[in-house]
Amino acid sequence: MTLDAFVAARKDRWAQLEAMLRRSRRGRLRDIPATELERFGLLYREAASDLAIARRDSPHDNVTIYLNDLCARAHPMLYRSRPLRPGDMLHWFVVGIPRAFREHRRYVLLSLGIMVAGVVAGWLAVDLRPDLRTSLVPQSGFDQLARGQVGSLPSAPLLGTVIITNNIKVAAICFLGGFAAGVPTVFFLAANGWMLGTIAAAVHQGGYDVAFWSLIVPHGVLELSILIIAGAAGLCVGDALLRPGLLRRGEAFTRAARGTLGLAAGSASLLVVSGILEAYVSPSNFPDWAKLVIGAAVGAALYGWLLLVGRGRRHPRGVHLDTAAAGPFASPA
Repeated sequence: MTLDAFVAARKDRWAQLEAMLRRSRRGRLRDIPATELERFGLLYREAASDLAIARRDSPHDNVTIYLNDLCARAHPMLYRSRPLRPGDMLHWFVVGIPRAFREHRRYVLLSLGIMVAGVVAGWLAVDLRPDLRTSLVPQSGFDQLARGQVGSLPSAPLLGTVIITNNIKVAAICFLGGFAAGVPTVFFLAANGWMLGTIAAAVHQGGYDVAFWSLIVPHGVLELSILIIAGAAGLCVGDALLRPGLLRRGEAFTRAARGTLGLAAGSASLLVVSGILEAYVSPSNFPDWAKLVIGAAVGAALYGWLLLVGRGRRHPRGVHLDTAAAGPFASPA
């Protein structure tokens, strides 16, 4: 069949599809009567078949370009994914983050291990060098702990804003460190562990463990957990760069980055809660036992959510953005 005969036999169908596309507004089929929707689908499938023939027989002809454009305009109208709704975002946050957490559990454990190694190293450093105690926590600091004080602090609202901003920056650095093969991520995790270990050892030598941990635990359980999660996301990205496997390095990196971005960003949003606790609960006049109970309750709620929610049969309407989705990002567990 000649090209002219090919066009003459099919141009009426193409014109009908073109007319339906012009009638639709904002790329939606709602303006096309229901009785014509089936016809629209049929016309699209026929146009797609014609495009395949045109590409085979006349790949550089104008008719091929026209059909390619026609099909490109019609395809998203038929195969558009369901629009994202607020309920989907909530479902993703409640269910998607725990599933992503469990999916990346190896990196979570690795991130935890690096921080624990920093804590142990810091503790041993002070234990082996007792003279470091006064440089880490001066005597005035011990006196404040003994009196149940935490020093001169700005007003709680201002303090909360500063704390939240700083914590988000640290979590972001831990995640973005993955773009440099995870080296900055490892450093920040180890450094934060070292800092906690050295100060905890110095306080222990001073005999003020309860006063110190009652200051740290209410917000620290949540804060450190989120830092570890952000570190896990960064380590995953760094691992993809260093060990792409059968994929090209760029593709492995992109998949890992987009697959962990939701986990890091979603969990980091909880730093708002951590900042509020650090500003209002940790420096409060609550009894030490009450602060420790609050911290334990926060930890139980956090890990009950991360470890238990989303198990079993998946919700049929959940937005399981695949691991390549960048936002709202959900990863199946």
